[in-house]
Amino acid sequence: MSRAFVKESDAETEGPLPQVAGPLHVSAATVAAWQSELAAADAEIAKLRGSDAPEDRQATSSAKRRVDLLRARLAAAVVVRPAGSVEEAGFGSVVVAEDENGRRWTFALVGGEEADPAAGRISWQSPLGEALVGGRVGDLVEWPRRDGALPLTIRSVSPG
Repeated sequence: MSRAFVKESDAETEGPLPQVAGPLHVSAATVAAWQSELAAADAEIAKLRGSDAPEDRQATSSAKRRVDLLRARLAAAVVVRPAGSVEEAGFGSVVVAEDENGRRWTFALVGGEEADPAAGRISWQSPLGEALVGGRVGDLVEWPRRDGALPLTIRSVSPG
């Protein structure tokens, strides 16, 4: 069939699933969320079972891909307990840092699968995350950026 007659939404379910390179260091909350998503996708598949409607077949295919991806993520997941110390930044910590102009940033140190830089959730294995891990209040760290390193002073460390 010509690609001209294939809906864009059909293309989303074609091809191989993205590879899950493990281990995936995540919080217990993320594992619980993935388990909940998996249960919802399994329920959707069960609800659509036996339907011949094209939109239901599409939804079933999409849900099956989601199930496969979630199972792969769960199999590769390694739950990392939040840092026990509030004195030293580590996985699960929330760090407030300040630059020399007084601008403050708040960063939550999370696993790569949980990262959302726009929301201040950065991977503890990212360059900035690595600079912050082990840091204590008052420490000066370098935030590696494309336009040059930005010195930051850690102002607080708290559990996530």
